[in-house]
Amino acid sequence: MFPSRVLNRLPDWPERLATFIEARRTMPFRWGQNDCCLLAADAVEAITGHDLAAPWRGTYATEAEAETLLASLGGMEALVQSVGLHSVRSAYAQRGDVALVEVGNTRALGVVLGTTVAVPGPDGLNFAPIGTAKATWAV
Repeated sequence: MFPSRVLNRLPDWPERLATFIEARRTMPFRWGQNDCCLLAADAVEAITGHDLAAPWRGTYATEAEAETLLASLGGMEALVQSVGLHSVRSAYAQRGDVALVEVGNTRALGVVLGTTVAVPGPDGLNFAPIGTAKATWAV
């Protein structure tokens, strides 16, 4: 576990985030490649240059394997905290921060884009209102 921290964003992070979101806009959900945890980690990497998912990247490719990994780490909230991001109130979340939202009956990690949170869906990105965030972490 890393100490709680806020990562340093690269000087051109707004452009990097915009490019990242555009590239993922129509990319379908796929376990181990474009699932909610990797979308959030990939967004963080795009804006900071740090791959927070390195320890588990490439270790799962199915829903069952993802669930086993998440359970071993204590769940999504524990996963985000284990990489050193610190919790912030949703009202203070900024573009590029990580959020946990509920989409239907599913909890998903995503990236804050202002008043919405982008999460991967079957046909590309879905956008949930930031008000639906159950937790947010500063990047």
